Amino acid sequence: MKAVVLNRLGDFDSLVDAEVRDLKVSADEILVKTRAVAVDPIDIKIGNGSRGGRDGMILGSAVAGDIIAVGRNVRGFKVGDRLAANVRGGETYAEEVLVPERLAAHIPDNVT
Repeated sequence: MKAVVLNRLGDFDSLVDAEVRDLKVSADEILVKTRAVAVDPIDIKIGNGSRGGRDGMILGSAVAGDIIAVGRNVRGFKVGDRLAANVRGGETYAEEVLVPERLAAHIPDNVT
C-alpha cells in the first residue's frame, strides 16, 4: 500500500510517497479505504517532535473513507459503510487506515 512517510522527524521536506506494509485487521478494528484526510495541528506537533514521533513514520489523525473490512467483534459497521474518525497517531496519510470501532462515526448519506 502507498502512504506519505516522514523520513526525518522535524523535517517536513522529507515527506515522501512510499510503499509500506499491508494492514491486518484485529478483532475490534475497521479497515478503511481513505477518501479524505486532514492536516491537523496535532499532526504538525507529532511531526516536528514536540509530541512524540519518530523517523519513518506515517503522520495523520483524521480520516474519512469507505469500509473495506471489519474485525470479528465489530458490530456497528459493515463493509461498504462510510465513516469518519479521528485517530491520534492513526497513520491516516495512507491509502488504507485501521480505525478502532470505538473511534468511528458513520457519515450520513446526505453528506458528500
